[in-house]
Amino acid sequence: MRRSGDIWGIRVNAEENLVLQGLKLEIANLALQIAGQRQAEVEAGQYRSLPEWVTLEQAAALKGGPSLTTYRQRQFLQPCCGRDYRIVGGRHCWHRDEVIRWLRITDVELKRYAAERSVKLPETYEKRGGE
Repeated sequence: MRRSGDIWGIRVNAEENLVLQGLKLEIANLALQIAGQRQAEVEAGQYRSLPEWVTLEQAAALKGGPSLTTYRQRQFLQPCCGRDYRIVGGRHCWHRDEVIRWLRITDVELKRYAAERSVKLPETYEKRGGE
């Protein structure tokens, strides 16, 4: 048998060395997946305190970026592009899950997001995001 060297003080051949390297890669990938799941849990935890129905004011405060006036004047920038809202207490509200999804939308993804809701973006926004 051909010797490859010592790993953790144990003499291994080339084939065993490859198997160990493969296992190290699998462990590293699993560690990354676990870290990603933990991050997703942390993010989900941030939104647990959201009410079931979220107003535009609440959603805009969470997302940041444009002013509340901009969100009000440009419905395509609102959750669900200003559609699929419900009236709760006399105010337009969106379901928490829709708002959480909307919070992750950037200018690059806005065109696709609007298309899913059959909303046409103004020409000035069509070209945003380098598309």
